[in-house]
Amino acid sequence: MVTRRNLFKGGGVAVAGLAAASLSSCSTAAKDSADRTPEPETSGVAVTVDRFRRGGVGPLYWSTYGYNNKTNQAIPQDVWSKNLDWVAENLAPHGYRMVCTDGWIDYSQKTTKNGYIVAYQDDWTLDWEGMVKDAKSRGLELGVYYNPLWVVTSAIKDPTVTVAGRPDIKVGDLVNPGDNQNGSPNLNWVDATRDGAEEYVKGYVAYFRSLGAVFLRVDFLAWYESGYDQSLGKTGVAHGREAYVQALSWMREAAGDMTLSLVMPNCFDHAAAERQFGDMIRIDNDVGYGFWYSLSGGRQSWQPIWSQWNNPFLGFTGFSDVSGRGQLVLDGDPLYMSAFANDDERRTAIGLFTMAGAPVAVADQYDTIGKYTDFFCNDEILGLRTRGLVGKPIYNNSHGYFFDTSSRDCERWIAQLPDGSWVVGLFNRDDGPKPTSKSIDFSAVLGLQEPADVRDLWSHTDLGTMSSYKVALRPHASVLLAVTPRSPAHFEPEVAAWAGTARFDNNFGGYEGSGYVTGLDTQGSSVTLAISVPSAGSYKLDCHVANATGSPSSIEVMALDPESGHEIGVARLAVPTTTSWNDWQNVAVTLKLARGDNLVVFGYGPRSVGSVNIDYIAAPVMVTRN
Repeated sequence: MVTRRNLFKGGGVAVAGLAAASLSSCSTAAKDSADRTPEPETSGVAVTVDRFRRGGVGPLYWSTYGYNNKTNQAIPQDVWSKNLDWVAENLAPHGYRMVCTDGWIDYSQKTTKNGYIVAYQDDWTLDWEGMVKDAKSRGLELGVYYNPLWVVTSAIKDPTVTVAGRPDIKVGDLVNPGDNQNGSPNLNWVDATRDGAEEYVKGYVAYFRSLGAVFLRVDFLAWYESGYDQSLGKTGVAHGREAYVQALSWMREAAGDMTLSLVMPNCFDHAAAERQFGDMIRIDNDVGYGFWYSLSGGRQSWQPIWSQWNNPFLGFTGFSDVSGRGQLVLDGDPLYMSAFANDDERRTAIGLFTMAGAPVAVADQYDTIGKYTDFFCNDEILGLRTRGLVGKPIYNNSHGYFFDTSSRDCERWIAQLPDGSWVVGLFNRDDGPKPTSKSIDFSAVLGLQEPADVRDLWSHTDLGTMSSYKVALRPHASVLLAVTPRSPAHFEPEVAAWAGTARFDNNFGGYEGSGYVTGLDTQGSSVTLAISVPSAGSYKLDCHVANATGSPSSIEVMALDPESGHEIGVARLAVPTTTSWNDWQNVAVTLKLARGDNLVVFGYGPRSVGSVNIDYIAAPVMVTRN
């Protein structure tokens, strides 16, 4: 029987010949410095899907994983119902408005005429549509765990089951003999090269979407692509890079506004394909039964296949350069508050996931959570999520984290909100026994030129006005701080969302804060900052930038609605050249902004020339009111 089991303790060995596609719109290191070792890559297939992706913060939801993992079986309908009642009463008022199935779905064999399973479990009285309505009656939404590349054995055996929109093709004809998931008698893989495969996969995604599911969690992707698991070895047929990327593009096209969560992906070429087609990617191994080990322990080194990083601390840090507004959501496996040894560990888990902008999936149940529900329900911390907070670890240099783990500090995180204020997370991963000192200098790291007001978000305590912060943290403890400047803020692109070849750097001097963004010199590269203004109008943005190419450079500037991607304003930033990249200039651009939050994108477009490094954007100054 194939289940979503603990497959996560093995160190893993890379399989020879695993290909990593270099997808042009998602290149990660096209112009890296000589001291930066790129990940292995080969040429591959590129498929483009043009769409606006909100990205940013992941959802808050409850998952059946805790029950499934403990019992190694599917959750019964009556237990599901009791948990929904508990979620609606205790978690939904704090923003947890989705419930999601998770794995242990092998024995579901009843299908529609097109081979799509009709219910989470065959013995349930509720089908998928009934589950959607049942959740909606409690003010909740339904997320579904399933892989649209699966074909159940009952559909293969029934010759009347045909592909949606292609009645001339039997669903059974999409599967090659023996091509099952790790020997499963119940789940088989679609051959993406077969006629009708596209219609089947797209149809499966559209099926869940049409029934009202808002979230699709697609698992075992590495097994499909490479036929290999880090712990088990060979798990079946390797369908290859081209088939995998093609399948992802089909899912993306059919998903529309339904969130597409990619689970157990190899993430070759630094998640190039996943960045194109997914909304969320898993960045750590299965959490199993929880505990501190799953949050911080196990293998501490990178490997080139799933799971590249073993735990959330390292996974969030390693992929922090591809997250943010308009980019991927980094997904850590569900959290058990009841499994941690003490409250310090509980606060650290929530604090880490908050700083990374990760989904918080509750693995505890109504009868196992005990007295720990409140850790999921700190409204001051949850409020950061509604404001779009996605942070990054403090970057020490421009090296890739996969080969230089000193390049980013996974125990010190920073994030900037649209009003220019900051959030700081300091963590102690050490096992002790003595406390460890953690500190942050607001000028050197955040670029603040004068003291700021500091607040402890767990204790809800104002700590006073400070220019730095230092604390002795107990083993596994943490602190989450709000840092509010007393003067107009500077917006720092080194903690914003980067795309294409845009990346952190600090090789040249004279910058503010921890560094600047470089790599804005290739088509499709950009940095996106969330900036809020009190009124709609045209605003002057003073940009602290550098250009030493020997010729004038220019990049495009756009303001977008953060929910729809609707264009609010456009402009061009023209930067004269100087003799050195250490020579920073203040160059102004006027841009139309909407009231409230805007996504301000500095990007290299078709009319851009040269190269521009960006240090900071000063607080917008209104020129004309709309």
